[in-house]
Amino acid sequence: MALKSKSKVPELSGIPWATRKSRSPKAKIPWLAPKEKADTTHKAPPTHKLALLAEGQLAETQALRLLEQHGLILVTRNHRCRCGEIDLIMAHGNTAVVVEVRLRNNKRHGSALESISSHKQARVSRCAKLWWVQQGQRKFTHLRFDVVALENGTNPQWVQNAWQISN
Repeated sequence: MALKSKSKVPELSGIPWATRKSRSPKAKIPWLAPKEKADTTHKAPPTHKLALLAEGQLAETQALRLLEQHGLILVTRNHRCRCGEIDLIMAHGNTAVVVEVRLRNNKRHGSALESISSHKQARVSRCAKLWWVQQGQRKFTHLRFDVVALENGTNPQWVQNAWQISN
């Protein structure tokens, strides 16, 4: 005579996470004040950051005037993309000129030209490639990277073809 074996399904009541639907409440510490909800209104940046932004915009305007005096035409200013930002994009004939503007008030951390690292060049290059694919190749045949360096009390220094794009 063959015995039939019944397979038992394990009960879920023995598993602590199967029956609990939510976490237990946190212990309340009476001497700690409850946290206030964060203010969701937009706060203005501190005044020193606003001063730096205004100083940077002024430097870009000076660079723009310098380039326009040399016959370049503004295409776009402060172009932002997911890769970063391009300060100025200018047109010089059939060449799109991507301009990085650097400002230094003192030489404590190096000159304005020295402050453009290979990381910064790569970031601007990636952003320029994206702009080129989206808009630039329809209007221009060449792409060039320039730098305008502004240092405290000196004339702006314009470096044409500052670096080459890398693949």
